[in-house]
Amino acid sequence: MKELGEFIAKLESVIKELPIEAENIAVEMALNQKGYVVRRIQSEGIPGESYSEKGVPAYLYSNDKWSNSYARKNSGFDRMIKNKKKSGELVSWKDVREANGHQTNFVDFTFTGRTFQNLKVVSIERSGFVAKAYLGSDNPEVSQRLFYGFKLYGDFLYPNEDEKRFLNGIANKMLDKVFEKIKL
Repeated sequence: MKELGEFIAKLESVIKELPIEAENIAVEMALNQKGYVVRRIQSEGIPGESYSEKGVPAYLYSNDKWSNSYARKNSGFDRMIKNKKKSGELVSWKDVREANGHQTNFVDFTFTGRTFQNLKVVSIERSGFVAKAYLGSDNPEVSQRLFYGFKLYGDFLYPNEDEKRFLNGIANKMLDKVFEKIKL
């Protein structure tokens, strides 16, 4: 009977610990998801997507009060704009990336690097033993870029099957530690 009582006490400890640990697991999984997904997107791109070759008039990027300073990172950009204005050609986002020395073979969602640098856990929801941690940003400019990315590409931060396996492994290891701590 004593063994049954100890077992029940351990189960009660698990019931008490798991909701708290669920939040820690959710945060750990979200941060690891960020690492895996960002590395994949920056090295392989968002599957099936390419940078737009649709153009806008070059004056939208010119050096006046309507300028888009975000796109201007080096003198190659200014040269490209000057040439496009002179020839009357339109400027695409692909042109902007090339002029600034960025790859254009796939959408890596990286121009300055600020979007992924500012990606973090912004909220956690818990219901019983289940917790969810959400990635986002409290920086308004980055939040807007993420919103635009989701609108354009869907949930591009969603993990692929290999990444899901790694994330599940992390969760299982963390759960094992809870059970080891309680000696269950």
